[in-house]
Amino acid sequence: MPDSLIGQKIGNFQVEERLGQGAMATVYKAFEPSISRYVALKVIRLDEGEHEEFKQRFAREAEFIAKLEHIHILPIYAYGIKDELAYLAMRWLKGGSLSEVLKRGAIPLDRTAVIFSQVAQGLSFAHSKGIIHRDLKPSNIMLDDGGYAYLTDFGLAKLTESSGEITRSGTIVGTPAYMSPEQLRGEPLDHRSDIYSLGVILYNMVAGRLPFDTNTADLISIIYQHLEKPPTSPREFNPNTPPEVEAVIMKALQKDRTARYNTATEMAQALNIAVGLPAGSSTHLQPVHPLNPHAAPKKVKPAYLLLASAVLIILSIVLVVVTRTIDTANTQQATQTALAALPPLDTLIETGKSVLSEEIVPDSEAIIEAKARLSSSGFIAYIACTQETAFHAGMARDLSDLARKKGLRFRLYDSETDSYKQQALFDTARAEGAAAMIVCPLDISLLENGLAKAHEANIPIVFQANDFFGYGAVLVGGDNYLLGLTPGQFAGQLVRDEMGGTAQVIILDYASREDIVARANGLEEGLKEFAPDATVIGRYTGATRELGKESVAKLLEEGIQFNFILSINDAGSFGAIDAMVEAGIKPDEVTIVSIDAEPLAQEYILKDYFIRGSVGSSNEQLAEGMMDAVVNLLAGETIAESIIVPPKEIVTKETLEKGNVVTGTPSPSPQASP
Repeated sequence: MPDSLIGQKIGNFQVEERLGQGAMATVYKAFEPSISRYVALKVIRLDEGEHEEFKQRFAREAEFIAKLEHIHILPIYAYGIKDELAYLAMRWLKGGSLSEVLKRGAIPLDRTAVIFSQVAQGLSFAHSKGIIHRDLKPSNIMLDDGGYAYLTDFGLAKLTESSGEITRSGTIVGTPAYMSPEQLRGEPLDHRSDIYSLGVILYNMVAGRLPFDTNTADLISIIYQHLEKPPTSPREFNPNTPPEVEAVIMKALQKDRTARYNTATEMAQALNIAVGLPAGSSTHLQPVHPLNPHAAPKKVKPAYLLLASAVLIILSIVLVVVTRTIDTANTQQATQTALAALPPLDTLIETGKSVLSEEIVPDSEAIIEAKARLSSSGFIAYIACTQETAFHAGMARDLSDLARKKGLRFRLYDSETDSYKQQALFDTARAEGAAAMIVCPLDISLLENGLAKAHEANIPIVFQANDFFGYGAVLVGGDNYLLGLTPGQFAGQLVRDEMGGTAQVIILDYASREDIVARANGLEEGLKEFAPDATVIGRYTGATRELGKESVAKLLEEGIQFNFILSINDAGSFGAIDAMVEAGIKPDEVTIVSIDAEPLAQEYILKDYFIRGSVGSSNEQLAEGMMDAVVNLLAGETIAESIIVPPKEIVTKETLEKGNVVTGTPSPSPQASP
């Protein structure tokens, strides 16, 4: 059927074609001319008379989505309401959805486990933030062209409901075929409702169909089956389903939520064990519940059969452990053999030399050589500082995309801003066969022993930093002093032109990192260049939203008066805003200038909400620089010790209104809503 939106412009997006349509929304492929990229644009048509009510609910639920920065959660670029349309702009993935894959039938178990594990990682992250998806189904699991899975549509079910009721205009909120019994009954939900939906999805992937008959159009019948009827064994539809896999599915599909897995990660670990893959900390399967609770009890097996079964189970566990140990040893040996053929890293890294990132782009031959160096099982490990901020989560996605485009295996290890956990992850990655490592260092002193062992094994190391010289690594980063100087100068001009040259300024810093301190130095000296009479009250810990909020809240409690904040990143600024809003401080009372130019910061700048300017730190260029450095090292090419990624121009309201930067991402918390 003709679609009137095709060819139209919604927000900053030119609609080109319809990708799919559901009960609540239609998804289009759209083009964003200002930065020349395609997006998936989800459009929700509003009923007459509900515009204002929906607008308030829409903005509130968008705040939930903004918290979900994870490598396996589809990022939201922008949102808005135009006329009678609400829209969400998301990353466009060429691989389509899991539902399209399932149209061809059951998915092989090894592939099922990989997809399911990625989905579980994203969902567990959301649950850790207190967010329940509520509408998990295959069409909300997207795949990129490399087959990697991404969860989407968090909060969409809540966006389209009214007053917490199950129905609205006679339709179920969510998809009944995948909904938990408690959700269908309209009871209060917790994360275990999503576990049930995961069970339905896993059943579908393994059996090639849903656990309950949905051929009927009778909604009441579908609901009844979820509430009362035990699911049919998936082995009836796919006889090749191992009993251990069936056990995982049936545990997740228990009517009583307390009988299900407690976390998505636990369920994924159990599935990995069931299909013979490494399972992390999980070492056993929970017993399967009866398929039919009304069936006659089975005869009790003789004691000798029970003993034999126990022995078989123990042997199976031992076999898995031994196999995993052998696989790990083989992987390490293959990686060591491949790296031994590399020239010593000391001869490849030109100590003391510094070049721009554009000078180290590898040619096709270097990429081929690097790919060969990874052997059959080696990979590039990214030891991330955190996945809590848009910058760091975006970095992980960019590195993953770059590795996949070059045909290089890639693994993410999230340190969760815990330097001791990072120390353990560094050793874990090396033990699991990492052939090269990109590290966002938290505490370099804790990594010294691991770095020495990696250097001894000739494992190339690239630091996401520019001040840790002398560790046999290539350093890739911006010039932090210049990165701070530009917004500092902008802040000084604001103080000079709008505040009479005087201001009470606090600086959000991160004293344990010398490169970040250099950034803060740039902020302060740039400020003083144009506003020498401005008073810098002091430097306080920022860097994360939690730390920024804690520092500013403490200053406010102590009665410290300030009217200007300089922050070494946007995350600390967001925390400062949270603290100030809770204290009743209005946006026109304090001005913030920051670094990173995250989408949320751009929205605040456009709306004159505390933040007046923020400079981009070239996220994509930084990722490209680090990946290019790794490729050159794996290919045996000489490379400068320090790679400099130049900063971008400062983002202001003027540049945003000219359409030079994307805006419109959701606010991350109720306290920070403009």
